[in-house]
Amino acid sequence: MHARNERRDRAEAALLGALVADAAALGLHWLYDPVRIASLQGPIVFRTPDAADFEGAAGVFVHAGKRAGELSHYGAALRTALQAVGAKGGDLAEAQARFAAAFGAGGWWVGYIDKPTRGTLANLAAGRLDPSGVEDDQIPGFARLPALVCRPGGAADAVQLAAAVAMTSTGAAARDWALAGARILAAALIGASPAEAVAAGETGAPEAVAQGLARARAAGPDPVAFAGEVGRACPMSMSVPVSAHILLHARSFAEAAEMNIRAGGDSCGRAILIGAVEGAIHGLGGAGVPAPWLMKLTDGATLAAEVAGVIGED
Repeated sequence: MHARNERRDRAEAALLGALVADAAALGLHWLYDPVRIASLQGPIVFRTPDAADFEGAAGVFVHAGKRAGELSHYGAALRTALQAVGAKGGDLAEAQARFAAAFGAGGWWVGYIDKPTRGTLANLAAGRLDPSGVEDDQIPGFARLPALVCRPGGAADAVQLAAAVAMTSTGAAARDWALAGARILAAALIGASPAEAVAAGETGAPEAVAQGLARARAAGPDPVAFAGEVGRACPMSMSVPVSAHILLHARSFAEAAEMNIRAGGDSCGRAILIGAVEGAIHGLGGAGVPAPWLMKLTDGATLAAEVAGVIGED
């Protein structure tokens, strides 16, 4: 296969993988009790959100009314970036406009909105554009980056990636952890193994990030136990190491997606990095993104077209 087409195929699987993994985790997102998750009857992937699953357990239920196959707000943020990159490449103003059009009043997103999204919308409305984000170190700072990293030629410019992070999330922690995630994905897109990709995330990273990823490499194989040690919550200092740990131990996309859900907590947030890297490494079908899971995505045909708008033609 021609190298250019090979990278395109990896990029396609990465973007679809991020969306699929996010939707797969929606039903049990922010259920922090792995014992409860393990006790549930029925599938844990593409589970319709149900408040009963959260009753009496540590967690917060925010996706009432959502159905299996829908995206979380993280997947929706990635979708706004796909639309922006497809329309005008890496143009930050376009990304801000698409974000506001989705999450603002009358936008197509209907559902939970987190702190950085609320703060970004307020800044955009007030004309505070450089940066438009708020001090925050959670996954929204990374969630849109796969669209930039996966476009033809990638986004090797750390300055541009940092500006994309700051669109919603300012501060050194958000920048440093998000750029590490971007390096992990970029390595997977050119054929790196999971271990090589995680090592790429450590390369040139500040000490706290490098130590967090090294901790993931040194830990035992149980992602539930590792998440219990590092934390299951939304900060990238927790979610990126847990994601890296799952990438290092999963043998397939489906296994990684299930490990992520069973680890509990911010599973949808972690799903963006996990799904993208697993898709890049394993592709579509086989050990990669399961075809039946792709079929479960709500509005999947439109999402696939938006992915194609980012990665270009064969």
